[in-house]
Order: sequence, then C-alpha cells, then structure tokens
Amino acid sequence: MTRATGPDRGAGTTALNPVLWTEREPVRLRRDQNEVQAYAPLLEYQSPTDDGMPHGGWIGLLPRWPFERPQPEALDELLGDQELRVLVIYSAAHPMVPPTIYSLDPEPSIWEQTQSAWHVAPGGSLCLLQSDGGWQPEASLTELLAKASGWRIEYALMKAGVIDEMSVNGIVSDPSYDHLISEAAERAKKDVRAEKKTEADAIQ
Repeated sequence: MTRATGPDRGAGTTALNPVLWTEREPVRLRRDQNEVQAYAPLLEYQSPTDDGMPHGGWIGLLPRWPFERPQPEALDELLGDQELRVLVIYSAAHPMVPPTIYSLDPEPSIWEQTQSAWHVAPGGSLCLLQSDGGWQPEASLTELLAKASGWRIEYALMKAGVIDEMSVNGIVSDPSYDHLISEAAERAKKDVRAEKKTEADAIQ
C-alpha cells in the first residue's frame, strides 16, 4: 500500500512513500509495546528509521527463564553474567510476517550460521519457527521472545557439548533438556579449570 504525497512540480511526477505498518496498524503497535514492556522490561522500542530499521523494532535484554516451569538450579551457573541481548526487526508486512530476531550477545559464529543444528540462519537471524506457517498474525510477539530465550539456553548446552543439536520444539515448551543444564554447568567449570592449568603450565 502506498500514499501519494502530492505532485513534485519540479520533476513533473508524483512521489510515492510507503505506508508504515506502524501507521496502518496503530492498535497492534500499542499491543506489542504493552506486551513486550511487561514481558521484557529491558527491551527498548525503536521507532522506524532509515538506517537499518525502516519498520522499527526492539533492542535489549531478554529474561533468561521466562517459562512457567521452575528454573533449574544450575542455570545461573551455566549462563553466568551473560544475558541474551537481541535485536528484533519488524518487516513492512507486520503482523502478517513475523519479526526477525538476531542474537547480539552471544553472537553466533559464521560457522554456526551455516549449521542447521544451531538454529541460526546465514546472516545471523535465529530460526525460531519450524515452518512459515508457524507464525499466526494474531500471535503475541512475546511468544517469539520466549523462543529466543530458550534458544539462548540451548546455545549454551551446545557450547558445553552436552547436546549435538537443538531441539525441534525448543526448550520453551520441551523440558527434555532441563536436566542437562547442571551437566553443562559442571563441564563449563572443568573447562575453565583446565584452561587455567594450561596457562599456569605455560608460564612455568
């Protein structure tokens, strides 16, 4: 959909500008803002701009365990102080098309972006839906954000080597990986101790 801004008498043509989804769907915009601010207070809304985010989005930190079941005791030990910092980019067709979410920290490597097991697409966006039909226009953006939080945990499990690929449904709704969090945290500690010993041996 476009709107005419009036004739450009100097050029003799009519200039057209795209109608932003934020103008076309103000009720949905307010809904997204209210739901996201309640769900992830450390995410900041970004208004549409011309420098990389023409349709707006969000940037900031996601909660590490926003799920209904109890948080595993070793989760904080596994993740440490590193929170998941994401960039959420709306498309021109929102809410018909889901937003694209990138993990800024931790940032998947180029190699990880080429391996389907890591659920990261080439270019760095997270693969959070099983199919194109996995998103419904009436769905809440927070559903995708929850999947992103789950991706962060499975990313740590992959890094620790306790799983070979991320789960199909995601840890947000699949508790089958919960028990591996303590094992991954223990492995991470052993790796740190081994690295320190190697460094000490090198100094000697």
